[in-house]
Amino acid sequence: MKTLGSILTLLVIVALIAPAQQKVVHFKKLQEFLPTISLPGWERGKPRGSTQSAMGISTSEASIVYTGTRKEKQEVEDEDGKKKMEEVEVSTEISVKISDISLVPFAAMAFAFQQEFENETEDGYEKSVTIKKTFKGVEKVQKGDYKSCELNFPVANRFMVEIRGSNIDDVQLLHKLAESMDLAKLEKTTAEK
Repeated sequence: MKTLGSILTLLVIVALIAPAQQKVVHFKKLQEFLPTISLPGWERGKPRGSTQSAMGISTSEASIVYTGTRKEKQEVEDEDGKKKMEEVEVSTEISVKISDISLVPFAAMAFAFQQEFENETEDGYEKSVTIKKTFKGVEKVQKGDYKSCELNFPVANRFMVEIRGSNIDDVQLLHKLAESMDLAKLEKTTAEK
């Protein structure tokens, strides 16, 4: 019991000291790790980002958005009030965001102790995944009327990578973007002094 108390005390001290010693990685540096590949049928937007400091707390993130469309059959009503199926174009989007979470103690710790799991419903699923054979994360897919998918995983207990698809449920596109990122180099990145 005494050992557990010592460990908890040490963790609290580290949590209080660590933010004072670390600086977040500037968003322009984080942008270097965003995907640069083209996806057929998708338009790659301009990278965005921000680094902010207020009251001693700093945050930094970089992001990029891919936009596209897909065809979907929907029930529509004609002038006579008769319902029919018609093919319409639906706007789709994939966003990729890298956030420096170094000043949020233990934010990525849940992923480090994550056990293999899978939950499935009629509308989709959520399961544990490993990205590039190294980074443990979570994959979610929502099917049905509202389609979405996402991958979330930490890198080096410092960066959180979030890849989200809106109006699509093809999670393989998200994996393709994750595989194209230089996560090994991101893992070694630190704030410049």
